[in-house]
Amino acid sequence: MSRRRASHSESIAQSSTANEAIAYPYSGMQQNHHQAPRRGPIEGPNGRRLIRRVTWRSSTYKLMAFLWVFGVFYIVWLIRDIFYLPFSPSTTLTDAPNLLDHYVGHKKCGISSSSLYTGPQGSDHGSSDTPYCENRGSLLNAMSNGGRHGFDAAYTSQAYVQEGCAYRWYTPSQICDVLQQFHRVVFVGDESLTDIYAGFNILLRQDLETGSLRDWDASQQQVEKCQCDAQFTSASCLPLRITSSDQLYQETTGKTTRSSYSCPARISHDLLTVTSSPASKGMHEKFRQFVTEAGGQSKAIAVIHSLSLSTSYSLSTAENSMDEWLALTRTAGRNTPFLWVGPTAPGLQKPSGDNLHASSWQYTLDASEAARSRGLDSLGMYNATLQVDSWDGRHYGEKVALMQAMMIINWLSTL
Repeated sequence: MSRRRASHSESIAQSSTANEAIAYPYSGMQQNHHQAPRRGPIEGPNGRRLIRRVTWRSSTYKLMAFLWVFGVFYIVWLIRDIFYLPFSPSTTLTDAPNLLDHYVGHKKCGISSSSLYTGPQGSDHGSSDTPYCENRGSLLNAMSNGGRHGFDAAYTSQAYVQEGCAYRWYTPSQICDVLQQFHRVVFVGDESLTDIYAGFNILLRQDLETGSLRDWDASQQQVEKCQCDAQFTSASCLPLRITSSDQLYQETTGKTTRSSYSCPARISHDLLTVTSSPASKGMHEKFRQFVTEAGGQSKAIAVIHSLSLSTSYSLSTAENSMDEWLALTRTAGRNTPFLWVGPTAPGLQKPSGDNLHASSWQYTLDASEAARSRGLDSLGMYNATLQVDSWDGRHYGEKVALMQAMMIINWLSTL
């Protein structure tokens, strides 16, 4: 008997059946032995295995994805300082050691010079070729228009960043050399200036614990209560503050020895507290006595003046006060350089709804212009206190006072 030859369609069917059997070699076993399904290769129609091919489109997609990820990491690297600097301590570049190491209570009060001052990189402290401000105008501009790289970081002058001009952090011996060029330094102002005067005494006495206080007149309990930042934040400690250098040179009557200034020669300075204009007759008489003293006629009497918080930023009161004290200095007929000190910035505790920041900044600009129009030097403190913690929204602590006092000494060094 002859066998029928398979047709072409039947051959294709048999081939498909064979391919399917090869593509699913374990299908029967899985059904019979109830084994867990195993994942095979990627397949197309009729069980044919698909092969991944590299095309220009897929390569472009991969390249773009890689570039996008790389770009994200690059942007994060560029802005890393925004996240790092606010939480990292500032470092002093002019002097590696802490400039306050020899101050009494530098460990107890936890104040380091690196948190107060950042000088020019790679400069030798006190050398003539360092990028410090060359004249009084550039110095005042640098100190007034600076900023901080992070909240509560060290204050850096703006001109130093842009034009290579910085103010100095003087050593105690250098401070003495600067002050001995003057017959007397007189501070005339309200509570914002009294804090600067307190920092001034701390620098001269090299005492961070109680350097602004008459600790010889205080009990042991008061001394312990008023140490470090409490000299500025505790209302009960303010009456103990030094108001004249004469208080340290008086003879000791009690058991406690007075720690005098570190300067070998006598340094004369005073604080006259005024809160309005015109000031009291008693303050006028004291000031006339200072500027008309017979001794030291060849030396100047420097005057530092400020009036802001007590007058609620009244520009007319500030202008009247400038004219008032200028008239008193001119009657003496001697060299009396005059510096107007602008107000501090309101602290973060102040509500933004009352627009206090805007009024304070406008007062800073207007009062500075009024001072310059009268031939006075002007030093702004708004930027210096804008990114610093204030304990009550109006006043600042010991670190700010030290920095402000050092700025005053920088101004005195240019006269």
